[in-house]
Formats: sequence, structure tokens, C-alpha cells
Amino acid sequence: MPAGPSIDRFVEDRRARWARLAALVDRASGRVARLRADEVLELGRLYRATTGDLAIARRDFARDAVAERLNDLVAAAHALVYSEAPASGRQLRRFVTRELPATVRATLPWTAAALALFLVPALLSYGLGLLAPELAASSMSEETRQYLVRRTPGSEIPAAARPVAGPLIILNNVQVAVVAFAGGMTGGLLTAYVLIANGAVLGTTFAILQHERVAGSLLTFVLGHGFLELSAIFLAGGAGLRLAWAILRPGERTRRDALRLASAQAMRIVLLVAVTLGVAGILEAFVSPTTLPPLAKLATGATGGALLWAYILVAGRPRRPA
Repeated sequence: MPAGPSIDRFVEDRRARWARLAALVDRASGRVARLRADEVLELGRLYRATTGDLAIARRDFARDAVAERLNDLVAAAHALVYSEAPASGRQLRRFVTRELPATVRATLPWTAAALALFLVPALLSYGLGLLAPELAASSMSEETRQYLVRRTPGSEIPAAARPVAGPLIILNNVQVAVVAFAGGMTGGLLTAYVLIANGAVLGTTFAILQHERVAGSLLTFVLGHGFLELSAIFLAGGAGLRLAWAILRPGERTRRDALRLASAQAMRIVLLVAVTLGVAGILEAFVSPTTLPPLAKLATGATGGALLWAYILVAGRPRRPA
């Protein structure tokens, strides 16, 4: 079989078309009404052609940065080509069922990086805490350690305090997510710090409780809400790393344009993060601190996590012909 075109030839043959599409997207600034009638037609034609280019790039040059840049360009053009009135129910439905999950899927490499930045320190600190329990115990106050050791499932939040605790838990989780997201503007340094620090604290805490043979009490508590809460933190961290990547590696775009496109993606993810943390906070206040059996809490948490990731990975994908 004859060899396909080289990446250099592929880019050179289409560079002018991509540049023109990027210029139209830039001029529209989010509103297709800012373009002339002939430019709107040109936008549609270039969008369809560039969508085909993206499919080829993903097939033949998946590891090259051109696939990533084309994905960003097509995502920005898609929002214009299919834009409608802000109050349109059809637009909202398309956004929720197609555009939002597609955006999250496009940023999954950064979400995976956020997961690694959290998980590796968590495992290392857990292992170190088991090997050196005195060192782990010194990382928290005696009062905190005794509270964690002595508490039993169902006693974490008194029933009367749960209606107040729920909103406070949601607010605290949202603050962590916002810092992880906004930390991308520091080149990812603050995002990485938040993920690493929280992972290390969690691993150390489990190591301390494991040494005291009561780690099951904390595990039982987090089963109901942990899947959603941690998923939201990883998504927020991935959004922050996406911003950092645009700053550090803008590619052929100006840093301003690369950051603008990345911000549009990241803000969509933050919307999903906010909803996810809201649900996780409700579960943490009204399911996790109860005397429900651990299996019931696990089923609740796992179901929530499965629904979230099924939405992210499946919703909005084009149907394959039978």
C-alpha cells in the first residue's frame, strides 16, 4: 500500500484553511452575528473541511501536536456554527447532552495528569506512613489524631447539624476545586501543589488510622461521596493543567489565543465540577455520616461515580452506522 502523506505535507496543504477559520472565529468573538453573510457561509464551509482534517489527524498523526491544535480549533468553531439565542432550550439541551461531555473528553489527558499528581503522593505517603508511623503521626495534632481514631461510622456529623453542614461541605469542596482550576494561571504550579498536598494528606491519614487498626471507619465514611468528590477534584485539576498547557505550549497560536480557547474549554468543565461537588456534598452530609451498612454506602457512591463517567465517556458520541 502506498504511504500516506507526511505530517509536514498534511499541515502545509491545509495551513491557509485553518488560519482563515481561526481568523473568522477570532473576529466573531463568540457571536456569529458579528460576521458578514458571506463570512458565515465561509465559516460553515471551513468548519466542515477542518472537521474532516481533524478526523485524518486523529487517525494518522494522533501523537502529533497538530491533532490537539485542530481539536481546539474545531471546538471553537463548533460553538459558532451551532450557536443560537441564549435562551434557546435546544441550545441548552445540545450543550448538556453533546458539547459539555465532548469538551471533558477532549481534556481527559490533563485529567489523567491531575489524577497522577494526586494518586502518586497519596500512595507514597501511605507507604511511608506505614513504615514510619511516628513520622506520620507527627504530621497532625494529637487532638485531630485522637478524634479520627475514636470516631465511629455514623457519628461524624450529628443529625441535627447535617442541614447546615451540607452547604458548608459543598463550599469547602468548591474552594479546593477553584484553587486547583485557577492555579493553571501560575503555569500549573499551584494546581500541582494543591493536588500533591491533598493526595499526601489523604495517604498519611489512612496510614495513621491503619497503624491504629481503624482505617475502616474513614473508608466507610468516604464510600458514599468519595467517588464523585475525587472525580470533581481531578476534573478541576485537569482544567487547570489545560490552562497551564496553553500558557506554556501555545503552539502556532499566540499565547493569548491559545489561552482563550483553553479557557472556554476549562470553564465548561468547571460547570460540571460545580454540579458534581453539589451532589457529593449532599451525599457527604446525609449519607456518609449515617449508620447505613458499608455496602449500601459503597453502592450509592459507586452508582454516582459510574453515572458521572458514563455521561462523560458516552454522552454525545455520534452513533455508528449499523
